[in-house]
Amino acid sequence: MQDWTATSMNYYDRNMNGNVRWYDWIAVFWLTIVAWIFGQLAFTSPFLDMLRDLNPEAADQLNELMNAGMTTDVIAQIGFASLLFIIGGLMAAIGFGVHYLGTKGRGSLVTGLIGAFMTFAGGGIFLLANGEMGEANGLILSVVGLSPVAYMLMLLTFPAALGGLYLGWKLVHKLPLKDLHTAWVSFRWRRVFESFLIMWVVLAAYGLFTSQFSEKSPEFVFDAARFLPYAILSLLLLPIQSATEEIVVRGYMNKGLTHILRSKWVAFILTSGLFMALHLANPEAQAGAEAGNLPIVMSGYFFFGFACCLMVLIDDGLESAIGVHAGNNTFAAIFVNYENSALPTPSIWQVKSEPTSDAVSVIVILMIVLVILYATRRPKREKSII
Repeated sequence: MQDWTATSMNYYDRNMNGNVRWYDWIAVFWLTIVAWIFGQLAFTSPFLDMLRDLNPEAADQLNELMNAGMTTDVIAQIGFASLLFIIGGLMAAIGFGVHYLGTKGRGSLVTGLIGAFMTFAGGGIFLLANGEMGEANGLILSVVGLSPVAYMLMLLTFPAALGGLYLGWKLVHKLPLKDLHTAWVSFRWRRVFESFLIMWVVLAAYGLFTSQFSEKSPEFVFDAARFLPYAILSLLLLPIQSATEEIVVRGYMNKGLTHILRSKWVAFILTSGLFMALHLANPEAQAGAEAGNLPIVMSGYFFFGFACCLMVLIDDGLESAIGVHAGNNTFAAIFVNYENSALPTPSIWQVKSEPTSDAVSVIVILMIVLVILYATRRPKREKSII
C-alpha cells in the first residue's frame, strides 16, 4: 500500500499558494468573474435571435413578459448596476494592471480593490433585479433544448472563466497550473476517470433500485436524431464545465478562504453555501420555493458542494471531485434527465422532477460515493494548514 505521508502534501496548505496576500485572492477572483461575464456576453448574445427563429410563440411570450417586467424600479436597478459594474471594472482593470504588471504601489492597489468591490456589487444588484424576471429568463434559456448550437455556446462560457483564473494564477501566484489542481507531483487523470465511472455506476444502480419501489418509472423518450449531437457535446464539454466549477470553487476559492481564515472547514461551509446559491435560479429551486420546501430542495446542492470538498481532502487534489461532478452532469444529460431541467438535453429516459425526494437522493448517492472513495483511496494523516 502506498504511503501517502511520504508522497503528498495537504492541498490546502498555505505554503502551496505562492507568496500572496489577502488582496491577491480578490484580484484573481475578480479577473475570473469578469472573464466569465465576457464569455457569457460573447457566447449567449445570439440566444434571442435563435429563439425567434426556432420558437416564435415563445419569443412573443418573452416580449410580453419583458414589457410587463421592465417596471421603472427594475430599469433603475439594472441601470445603476450596469453603471457600477462598468466604472468598477475599469477602475479594477487599471488599478490591478498597474499594480501587478507595472510598479506596485498602495494607490494602484486601493484603486483596484475599490473597483473590484464595485464590480461585485454591480453584478449582485443586477442578479437581484434580473431574478424578478425568472420566467423570462427561463424562456431565453429554453433555446438550449431546441438547438445543439445554443447548448454548445452555453457550455463554452465556462472555459472563458477558467482562462481568467489561469491567467491570474500565473501572473499573481506565479506558480505552475498543476499546483492549482493537485498537491501531487502530477495531475492524476486515472483518478478522474475512476471517479467518473464510480459516479455513473452508483447513479445507475441507485436509479434501478429506487425504480422498483416507485409508481412512476422513467419514461423512455429516446430520439436518435436529437440525442446524438447533444450526447457528443455533453461528453466533450460538460466535463470542462464541471472541472471549471471544481477548480474555481473547491480549488481556488477554498484555497483563498483557507489561506485568509486559517480554517478549511469554515471555507468549506462558505463555498458550499455559495455553490447552493448559484443554483437558486434553477427550475427545481423555483418549484421548491412555490411549494414552501426550498431549504430541503437546496440542501442537495449544499451537500454536493460539501461532499466535493471532502473528496479533495481524501484525494489531496481535485481529481476525484472533478470526476464525480462530471459523471453526475453527463449521466443526467445523456441517460436520465428530468422535466424542466436546467440542462434540457434530449436524454434516453426522462423522469418527473420531485424536488424533495431528489434532494434526499443526492445526499444518499454522494454518501455512497464518499464511502467508496474513502475505502479505495487510503487517507493520509491530517497536516496543519498553518
